Amino acid sequence: MDIKDLNELRNEFEMMQKQAMQAACDDGSCAEDEYEDYPDYLKAIYAEIMPPAKSGIYFSRWDLKRIAAELGESFAIDVRERMFKNFMQWIATPEDMQAVVNEFKKHMDMKCALYNEYVQNYPAMKEIFEPKIQKAEKAKKYLDKVYIEFFT
Repeated sequence: MDIKDLNELRNEFEMMQKQAMQAACDDGSCAEDEYEDYPDYLKAIYAEIMPPAKSGIYFSRWDLKRIAAELGESFAIDVRERMFKNFMQWIATPEDMQAVVNEFKKHMDMKCALYNEYVQNYPAMKEIFEPKIQKAEKAKKYLDKVYIEFFT
């Protein structure tokens, strides 16, 4: 099976999904937006913090599990995006969000400390790790901005 066949199969599957969803909602009892029960700030955080190209830090599934454990939460290992949403859905108060922001920043600080150690031990690595550290600092500021915009 080549790429073209896989793409055709994927397109057929997506069409079947859309048709099934539309058939289930033909009576007007559900709207497409009802399926998304997460606020926009979750999409924004996921888009800006989770990709290492933007934040300089890779958050693995185990990292998410550890961060949640620090806050007394637990969930199964799954796809990163689903784990992130499961983790973030327990946020109910500004204090909960502040705790999450603090844990993400703490994790970023730990990774940056490793990056700084690599730079000190191997000066030639500076050009690799300095941009990552700068991105992590911007990501931490972004988390603070999201907290202020949505929770204060």
